[in-house]
Amino acid sequence: MKTPVAACLLVLTGLTTRAQVVSQELTADVNRSAGLNYALPIEKKIKDTPAPPGKMPFYINHYGCPSPYYLKDSAAYVAPCTIFAKADSLGKLTRLGRDVKRRLDLLRQDAHERNGELTAKGVAQSRALMRQMMERLPDAFVPDGYYSGRSVVQNNCILTMQEAMIQLSASHHPLSYNTRSSHRENKFMNPQDRLLTVNRVDSLTMARYQRFCSLNSVAGRLMESLFNDQNYVVSHIDPAELSRQLFILAGSIQHTGLAGTVTLYDIFDAGEIHRHWKMLNAWNYINYGACETNGGHQPYLQRSVLRNMIHLGDSAMKRATPMSHFRYTHEQVVLSLACLMELDDCGLETDNFDSLEENGWADYRIAPLGGSIVMIHYRSGTDDPDVLVKVLLNGHEARLPIQTDCAPYYHWHDVKNYYLRKLYRYENARF
Repeated sequence: MKTPVAACLLVLTGLTTRAQVVSQELTADVNRSAGLNYALPIEKKIKDTPAPPGKMPFYINHYGCPSPYYLKDSAAYVAPCTIFAKADSLGKLTRLGRDVKRRLDLLRQDAHERNGELTAKGVAQSRALMRQMMERLPDAFVPDGYYSGRSVVQNNCILTMQEAMIQLSASHHPLSYNTRSSHRENKFMNPQDRLLTVNRVDSLTMARYQRFCSLNSVAGRLMESLFNDQNYVVSHIDPAELSRQLFILAGSIQHTGLAGTVTLYDIFDAGEIHRHWKMLNAWNYINYGACETNGGHQPYLQRSVLRNMIHLGDSAMKRATPMSHFRYTHEQVVLSLACLMELDDCGLETDNFDSLEENGWADYRIAPLGGSIVMIHYRSGTDDPDVLVKVLLNGHEARLPIQTDCAPYYHWHDVKNYYLRKLYRYENARF
């Protein structure tokens, strides 16, 4: 097994297994194919690795995605409804097409004037996640602690923060907290970088992505099942775009009260669902992952976020009582932050979109709705020189790209030095 050929076979076997795991996960729960629009399930109890003897949590730094919400843009509902209404008026829909029109009308009515609003499932999830954290880390939630909630200025994030903080005060002996939503805090919650944004989807990257999409085209069979006149489809409809719109809506139903009674996933076969997800996953990787095609630097958009995490981690050591910061931002910010921190498989660098699932890079695992990155600091006392940290990715202990003798706990000075050096190398090369 030490021969080069055997080693290569072992690697290939591992990649194949990972790809099979993604395929199995999509089959087990088709809602995962919604990618960043997948709702993180609430697990009954997540097993934690005990902290080293004497170490207690004293600081929680939390960056969370919004909980499940109605799609932000009403056009997501209006555009396909308009297409089906026009086709129906001309008698161009099949029996299935007319039924899909009925379902689309139900979705549009349910979402009317609720753009970006948390659904009932979103409210329940936000409260449940806070309750779960308090149950897992009871020593970090005490009456004399400091707790703050911050949100970007966006409806779904503000509502997620409010529901979580309400749960914070309702689940324990009286805890005081403060909340704020302000554009002034975007620098460490939703930073902007014109150079990175401009280079995100350059001509070469777009050409490769379009080729990838053409090889994963899934619209032909679907159009034939929905419309009885393919000449009409050719003349009046963009099949790829309509198929994409229907797939996005299919993934959004899981958040609403219509889940369980209305679905759109049944109009796609298993292969089409998988290929649609692959295209969404590749697009998210291009925009927020370390995609080599556009330079591999997009995660560095969150460098001020990571610096702020490090700064607050150092500042918290001066406090005698526990402290927690709960921040709620766009799911894309959490996704690219996970890539910058290289949590688990998130730091993957490649220019091969087909290899993403083989290497474990799946968007629904990284930043689903309700997902989060939580860095928890541990110490034995205020004079403890060896602070430890553990990072949770969506509630599960994450692997960091750093050597440690007490995994999943890492020595704070090692974590801080690794990330500061990484940021320095990027900024030194760029500036």
